[in-house]
Amino acid sequence: MSFATYEDILVALTLVTGTFLMMLTGIGLIRLPDVYCRMHAAGKAGTLGISMIILAAVIFFAPTQLSVVYRGLLAIFFQFLTTPAATHLLARASYIRDYPLTDRTAVDELKTYLPSTPDADYGKE
Repeated sequence: MSFATYEDILVALTLVTGTFLMMLTGIGLIRLPDVYCRMHAAGKAGTLGISMIILAAVIFFAPTQLSVVYRGLLAIFFQFLTTPAATHLLARASYIRDYPLTDRTAVDELKTYLPSTPDADYGKE
């Protein structure tokens, strides 16, 4: 009978944490009321969840192949670089296209700074 090493325990913890965050992302995409809240769940928990899963693979394969470490760390870097920017652009486009806010939204601070255009008015300019 062999005992788990520290690396095995670390890989298991990062995989479980990443899987839990990805599960929260999926639940958030189903349960949250509007596109802005859904993008928040996908942008935050999804980015961290996939990064934890990639980190688990990096830790697991680090002793055998050093190139996996470089590629994994680059994947994590680009994940943190691109996903928040993409969710920000999608939220901005949704707001400009006048995607409806949920009725629970109390304050709309962008209304005075960023005009929106309903889909019915699109192309009439």
